[in-house]
Order: sequence, then C-alpha cells, then structure tokens
Amino acid sequence: MDKRKRGIALFITLMVIASIMSIIAVSFSYLEKVQKDAGRTSAIIQGDLLYKNTINILKRFFPKKQNNSEKLKLIYKVPLILMESKSGFNLNLTCTPLLKAVPINWLDKNFIWKNAEKRNLAKDILSMVMEQYSIEEPHKLEQLIIQEITGESSENQDYTPRIKQQRGIVSQQQFNRVITNYRLLYDDPKVLLIPWDLYFSFTEVNPKTKIDGVYLTPEFISLAFEIPIEIVSDSWIVGESTLVSFLKDNSIVAPVNKKIYSKKALNAMHCEQIYAYKEGQYKFNFNYIDERSTNFEFNGKE
Repeated sequence: MDKRKRGIALFITLMVIASIMSIIAVSFSYLEKVQKDAGRTSAIIQGDLLYKNTINILKRFFPKKQNNSEKLKLIYKVPLILMESKSGFNLNLTCTPLLKAVPINWLDKNFIWKNAEKRNLAKDILSMVMEQYSIEEPHKLEQLIIQEITGESSENQDYTPRIKQQRGIVSQQQFNRVITNYRLLYDDPKVLLIPWDLYFSFTEVNPKTKIDGVYLTPEFISLAFEIPIEIVSDSWIVGESTLVSFLKDNSIVAPVNKKIYSKKALNAMHCEQIYAYKEGQYKFNFNYIDERSTNFEFNGKE
C-alpha cells in the first residue's frame, strides 16, 4: 500500500513538473518578442504585455472547476523564475493564497445578498480583533472601514463619489489608507500594529465567494472558531490540512458552514511579478480568481 502511495505521489510530482516546464517553454517563446520590442516601448507597456501573457499561462495551468491542489501547493512554495543570459532579461512570479481569511467587503450588506451569516462573521472578526489589540475608538474605526467600502458617509445620508474602479475595498493598499486615516484622526497608534492580512482578505466578492478551507491563517481560525492560537499553530498545516479534518482531528465540535468555507483549495491567488527592463527592476501585482484577473496595479521601478 505504501508503494502505491509513493507511486501516486511521484506521478503527481512528475505531472506538476511537466506542467511547469510547459509554462517555461511558453514564456521563453514569448521572451523573444518582448526583447525585440524593448528598444521602443516603455516599461509600463512591457509590464502590460507580461501581465497578459502571465494570465494566459495561469488559465492553462489552473483550469476552472478542476482540483488543482497539487499545483497550487507548488506555485505557493516555489516562485517561478525565468532568466535569459544573453539579453539579461529576468522575471520573478510569486503567488500567495487570496481568500485565506474573511473578505473585508462582507461587512457591507449589499455584498452578501441576504446571507447574514457572512456579514455576521466579518463583524465578529473585526470586533474581536479590535478588542484584542485594545483599539481606542472601535466604533469609529468600523465606521471608516464601512464608509470606504460603501462610499457613503458615516451618517449614511450622503453618497460621496470616489475615483476608483468599483465599490468596495479591493486591495490591502486601499485598506491601509483607511487605517492611516483612523490613526491620524484619533491618535491611536495601536491600529498600525495589527496584522490585518491575517484576519481579512482584500478583494472583490460575489454571491458565490467563499473562504479557502485549505489555506486559512491560524490566526483567523483561532478567532472564528474560538480555539486557542497555540492549539491551531501546533496542528494546522497550511495547504495540507482542511478545516473539516482539522476540527475533527482535534475533537472540536463546531459546524462548518458550506456557504462560507470551501472544501478544497480555491483557484484564488494574489500574484506579484518583478521583471527587468533596461537598467531597472519593475513590479506589478494582480488578483487571479477562476480564470479572471482583477485589481492590476503597476508599482513602478523598484
């Protein structure tokens, strides 16, 4: 039986390696075109070309509605690095799980479409985090976050148009501006000490959005299921455990809402790509969810 398991594991590993080799082959075939255009295009245009090519590769590598768990493990652990010695071109792609905690946009009832359980979870996590870190004005902070999500004033009387692509908080950079604003308004430096990305995800949502039941952060599990963080840290293996198996193995009787948590790893990731252009290094990032890319941000020269 052990030999069969080792054989299956080896087969999966070889399949993943073969898939990565195909990605590298596609990328290097594209490299020639990029280099020919390098003398007459800007770094931004180069970034846009690389971005579109990367999305096409991810679509091939992570087909929608398929179990891509093994390939997800690989891309999260091993960055994809491409180098071409003759021209000096290099590219580094790193991806991390996107829906590893509760989406911050679930705080807005207009996002969760009559599913009060999602909004209640987001509100509970926010309340517990603010209490844990002794935030001095928790109500004001919650108001500022919801105001940024909805575009409405704290009194919900006036709508303030904002220059952005869509309703909601779609990146941690956008969320950080809210945190900085609260810090300045209420002189509460403790808000800057909170590792917000361990408790919340920052991306667009739709009625089918779920939290990744395989790549949850231990900190989120601890608060959401009221389990001491020591227990979670000792037995939760990110990318290996599932929420259901973790609770069962630790004899924790707690229901897992199938509308909130996925059973398997989701094709949802945040990716960052760094590339060389002439004498500089440039970076862009984006979210990738089930063959759709959102929130492309070009961060300029490193």
